[in-house]
Amino acid sequence: MSKSGWWLLPVAAVFFLAGCASSRPAASVDKTTVAAQEEQAVDGVSGYEQQDGRTGLVGRVFLKDGGQPLAGAYVNIYPDTTSNLLGPSQFISSPTDEDGYYRIDVPAGTYYIVARKRTTGEPSGPLAPGDYYSEHRRIRAEVKSGRLARVDLEVVPMKAPMFFKKNLADRRTDTGIRGRLVDASGKPVPGSFAIAYVDDNLKRLPDYASTLSDGQGRFTIYLPKGGTYYLAGRVHAWDMPHPGELYGKLGGDQPKPLAVKKGSFVEDVTLVLTPFTGTYKPGKSRRPY
Repeated sequence: MSKSGWWLLPVAAVFFLAGCASSRPAASVDKTTVAAQEEQAVDGVSGYEQQDGRTGLVGRVFLKDGGQPLAGAYVNIYPDTTSNLLGPSQFISSPTDEDGYYRIDVPAGTYYIVARKRTTGEPSGPLAPGDYYSEHRRIRAEVKSGRLARVDLEVVPMKAPMFFKKNLADRRTDTGIRGRLVDASGKPVPGSFAIAYVDDNLKRLPDYASTLSDGQGRFTIYLPKGGTYYLAGRVHAWDMPHPGELYGKLGGDQPKPLAVKKGSFVEDVTLVLTPFTGTYKPGKSRRPY
């Protein structure tokens, strides 16, 4: 595995329409603003549980109006608020069960928690009227080693649509790339991303990111125009890969160019992800854009 392509995924700003205040792109948020936002966060931990020494989060997603459990919701985990808790998250849970419960393993640390459910059933993408989300609250949780932090999340239906600015994964266009993320044995890698670059320098911030891969490892990258692109795939949308994290490039050590024509999709692209063997550099690429 080459050590050259390991920068985080792009997280552009998201703007809400009709009665919702817009936010600046994450890249323009300075440290003072971020600190102020984080200070306004609500501590969402109601207690800690022990389960076979696991470290992470556990809880229930329910409707704010009536308190009924919400099945099929996803819980997104962000490391801070610089992305305004929008776009790809550092971690994402499996869908909540019929009683609204979720559990997700994450390293010890402080996180910001968001719950969302789309009527399409997809784990990622723009929210639309009728989808559920935990409003714009900044719910913060401290995860302690060997414990599961209990965080219950109330959600409301979205009444106004939202859209993404350019370079975000789910801005639908008539041009792009579809394929699958698989491991070395050919098994699908769900809940991960394909990323695209306009040149063969993969050791930087990607230019485009895909939708979150589904249970079969399938992804879609929407592109604004045709051209030549270079692809990679990875699990997390944050920081450079750690040793052992699944990562791969189309073409292996020598990135392979992929020609895309305007108005069409390149289909059936397979990206093989194997454990990253490069050297992790603490502090590199820690800010989501």
